[in-house]
Amino acid sequence: MSSQLRLTRDRISDQTYRRLVDGMAEYAIIILTAQGMIGSWNAGAEKLKGFAEEDVLGLDFFDFFFREHRSDTSIDDAMREIELDGRYTSEGWCRRKNGTRFWAHVTVQAVADDLEGRAGYVAICRDRTTRRSAEGASERNEARFRQLIDGFRDQAICMLDPEGRIGSWGGDLERLLGYARHEIVGMPFARLFPEDERARGLPEDMLQTAVRDGRLQQTGWRLRSDGRRVAVSEVIDMIHGEDGAHAGFAVVMRDMSAQRATEDALEATRQALFQSQKLEMIGKLTGGVVHDFNNLLSAILGNLEIGRRRLDPGSNVSPFIDNALIGARRGADMVARMMTFAREQPAHIASVALPDLVSGLEDLFSWTIGPGVTVKTEYSPRLAAIEVDPHQLELALMNLLVNARDAMPCGGTIHIRARNRRIAPAQAAGAAWRCVQLAISDTGTGMDAETLARARDLFFTTKAPGKGTGLGLSTVQSFIDAAHGQMLIESAPGKGTTVSLLLPCAKDPARGAIVDDEIEDDDVVSSDRRRLRILVVDDDALVLMNTVAMLTELGHETVEAISARDALAILAAEGEAGVDLMITDHAMPSMTGMELARCVSDTWPSLPVILATGYAEVGTEVGSVATARLQKPFGIRDLRATIDAAVAAKQTARSHVPGAARNLPLSFVGTNAPGKFGA
Repeated sequence: MSSQLRLTRDRISDQTYRRLVDGMAEYAIIILTAQGMIGSWNAGAEKLKGFAEEDVLGLDFFDFFFREHRSDTSIDDAMREIELDGRYTSEGWCRRKNGTRFWAHVTVQAVADDLEGRAGYVAICRDRTTRRSAEGASERNEARFRQLIDGFRDQAICMLDPEGRIGSWGGDLERLLGYARHEIVGMPFARLFPEDERARGLPEDMLQTAVRDGRLQQTGWRLRSDGRRVAVSEVIDMIHGEDGAHAGFAVVMRDMSAQRATEDALEATRQALFQSQKLEMIGKLTGGVVHDFNNLLSAILGNLEIGRRRLDPGSNVSPFIDNALIGARRGADMVARMMTFAREQPAHIASVALPDLVSGLEDLFSWTIGPGVTVKTEYSPRLAAIEVDPHQLELALMNLLVNARDAMPCGGTIHIRARNRRIAPAQAAGAAWRCVQLAISDTGTGMDAETLARARDLFFTTKAPGKGTGLGLSTVQSFIDAAHGQMLIESAPGKGTTVSLLLPCAKDPARGAIVDDEIEDDDVVSSDRRRLRILVVDDDALVLMNTVAMLTELGHETVEAISARDALAILAAEGEAGVDLMITDHAMPSMTGMELARCVSDTWPSLPVILATGYAEVGTEVGSVATARLQKPFGIRDLRATIDAAVAAKQTARSHVPGAARNLPLSFVGTNAPGKFGA
């Protein structure tokens, strides 16, 4: 042993110090020289490392005995830290003499000599392997818990302390609610709730329920960091500590936004389907009511026309009958339009004059829109006719007017304007396009950009539940697509809405005469050459009597039948030689007029048949022969025109049958027997 080591030991290891140091067997107390060499080794150090004192004196403490690997730490590192902090503290793996490892906690502090300054260092080591294992297990458990929390993709988990403060925050919660971990940990659970629910004390009530029942499961709204609400399904479990005391809560959230959106869409679809079913039921009910109403109007119109024709010229009663006729005809038009709205019909493209069509809907507009809204119309001079299905256009107009009315809850004005347009080639895919722009404007609340972008979507509506189906504009868009037109919508909050329909001009601008409410003043002269024997079939005695009276007024002879069975019996007895034409109602019990027409077409193919009906969807094709259709209610003029058309069509069909008379005037076909086309 060198003289320096011997001197150091002599100075700091007196008898009292040796007893004190050797008595602390749980600690390894090692005296180091100023160069870091071992100068003293107590019993605790021998127990900890497995080396006797004589084996280690003079060896470099940091180079071999403190660290598991050489040069992990040097005396220079310790000295620098001691100069700064007064001591050096470190932990790390060390090896015993037998090769086993232990986790050592080491503290090194300088020892000063009163005469010569610093004499060396004191190193105190302690085995912390057990504590290290426990801390490692805790860290591993924490890491596994974090992986468990972060590993959920459809669920998010956070922990609360007993007071309801957030103690942990997973990555899925950050994605779901937008809060970063450092922003939310330590905050009250109530921060995740909307303001109105916090005001009601809902978060506190939920935690109290979880404490009382052990668990709470519910759905609700949580607040994102950006202020938006998120629909969540939530489970709150109460957590107990090892001693059984309340240790906090575990909260599991699941994002229900997509499911809630799907449920809302399904509910909207269900409501729309319900509204559609109601409309279908209304349509069926309307069909039955209109059939009976048409019969009544037929009787009214027929009797009024007959009565007017039989009045003396200049009678002061004529104006009253004329007014009654106008009212009855308008009622018939209104019923026909109601039938159009209540039923789906195949498209019937026709040339339409917008002013006439809108004018004909004025009464229906007034009934639908109500007294608080004023409708104004404005048309350009020489407005072109358009080529559309008039019934579909009427339905589109009604939808737009109802939307405009609903946008003006306190009343307002609706402007209907129409003008000719010519779309430039750049706007019409390289071809100029002539059209009529029909614009419907209101003075209502208007729409913002987001609402305007979704206005045409199926089932989208801004109205309260039960107040709208979201089918209005989508129905108009479907009509526009079918008509090969365009729909433009302009709107702004507080400035109303304008919906413009660009409708194609008719290919042939020429249009036939428009029938208005003028009374027919031309005299209907019966000709003996046109006298027919007509079988009239109707189950309604009032309509049957009225039709017979009008036919008699036209100079025809009639045979009456109150059912299809009676009509077939009459035809079987008289045959085609005894009947020139059959007029039958469609809606009859046991056998409809259409079914009767098929039977007649099969057995008596040369007999003309007229089907009288108020149903717009009833066709006129019967077997291979087309029947004539008489729209209910009808007057004398309609009846006469339909009879002429049916007989002419049948005559044309006969002229193409081999062996039949060809190119003969109608007056010479048949015999001179009563009821036939007489000479």
